[in-house]
Amino acid sequence: MGIGGIQFELPGKIEGYLATLSKYYANKGKSRLLDVIVNGTPSICEGYTFDNWNGGTHGHALTLTVPEDLFLEIMDVKEQLAAEINKGINNLNTIQSEHVDTVFIETETSEGGEWRESSGRLRPRITPVSVPPQTLTRIWGAGHVRVFLSHKAKYKKQTSQLKEWLGFCGVACFVAHVDIKPTKEWQREIENALQSMDALVALFTEDFHESNWTDQEVGFALGRGVPVTAVCLGKDPCGLIGKRQGLQGCSWKDTGGMAAKIYEVLHERLPDQSRLFEGALAAYSGSISFANSAWKVKNVLSTFDTLTPVQVERVVRALRDNRQNRLSFEGRSSLVPLLERWTGRRWEVDKDKDDVREAEETPIPDDDIPF
Repeated sequence: MGIGGIQFELPGKIEGYLATLSKYYANKGKSRLLDVIVNGTPSICEGYTFDNWNGGTHGHALTLTVPEDLFLEIMDVKEQLAAEINKGINNLNTIQSEHVDTVFIETETSEGGEWRESSGRLRPRITPVSVPPQTLTRIWGAGHVRVFLSHKAKYKKQTSQLKEWLGFCGVACFVAHVDIKPTKEWQREIENALQSMDALVALFTEDFHESNWTDQEVGFALGRGVPVTAVCLGKDPCGLIGKRQGLQGCSWKDTGGMAAKIYEVLHERLPDQSRLFEGALAAYSGSISFANSAWKVKNVLSTFDTLTPVQVERVVRALRDNRQNRLSFEGRSSLVPLLERWTGRRWEVDKDKDDVREAEETPIPDDDIPF
């Protein structure tokens, strides 16, 4: 190895030096340094610097490329770690005319733009066409989150059932073959829904692409930059959304289970968590049976990792104000660990009053908070 006819020795010794340092760091209990050199892929930039003092000495640059999860753990201290690794290698080095001048710690960069969408923070790339308020109310009702269900006409009955289940999640859905009033121009009404939706769910049945409209609806959503979720119902997604794994394990025989999976994805990918909460709270407040109440606790409220004290108070109020929530034994029991997660304090079911309340105990230790 070398440049300009100069043969360097140090680059060939780097792997051995790293192996020695791994033993040293292990003995000293320096776990972060050990993680970096064990998991880092080394590359050398030979002759990175040159100093003509004392006959000339060449400095090399060593780059350690580590996995992204490790890089995120050490990002705030990577310069200090790199400096210590640099010092350790030079302490082992016996070649007078060569040394490691600099150590860099980096990770492989993400490719493509899908990371933006999966962050749940991506906003539409273009401003939607303004839709009059009365049209929004006609299409979406009072829904807080608006989801366009793209489907083949032959599945309108099943899609309507899915719409009902997603309504239990606090999500307003548009089903073209059901929601368009006979007196309205159908194409314009679909355009209004597409222009005002927050997300699109494509129900990929085997004949999905045989429609003249489904592919256009998906393309419209991609053009607006809103999240698109493909549900595999006999066919995997392809085309521009083929790069993203479709939602598997769904069946028309379990529409409720399908709705729960879709809601979980929406929760991950929609940026406005406050609107999701308002929809979820409205749905929970309107529970129509004990089982319906329990389902909403398990599949809707449970998706929220954190809530503010005011939001927690509103959830508890929704339980107390709705008889179906208050008397749902399963719903109350399922809500307790969620309240503990959100508040960091112990809660219990008050069976005498059909209620939940904070237990008269000390706060839950951090390592004992459920979930």
